[in-house]
Amino acid sequence: MEMDAVLQGGGMVLSGVAVAKIADAVSKMWAARHQRTEIAPQPLEVKEAAQYVSKAEFERHVADNARDHENLFSRLNRNDRETSEIKGMLAGIRDDISAIKGKLFKTGK
Repeated sequence: MEMDAVLQGGGMVLSGVAVAKIADAVSKMWAARHQRTEIAPQPLEVKEAAQYVSKAEFERHVADNARDHENLFSRLNRNDRETSEIKGMLAGIRDDISAIKGKLFKTGK
């Protein structure tokens, strides 16, 4: 066999592999585009209710929910304030300890 024939045959093999890769990519893209998306297991199970809620009962529930949120947010704000106060006190204590250390080390020398 001549070297030109070997190189030409190798080029055909490589081009055949390239064509196969391109065809595979195209088929995957086509399958992905035309495939139906399914969610399993079904995250929301829908059941028929035996009795529906009245508008007034729904509005009362919404008001209760809003009041609960207000209470939660006021508690969070109070906790934030108390945490800030504690941080301030700790900073003061740290400064006092640093001052005491400074006096002890100056006196000890």
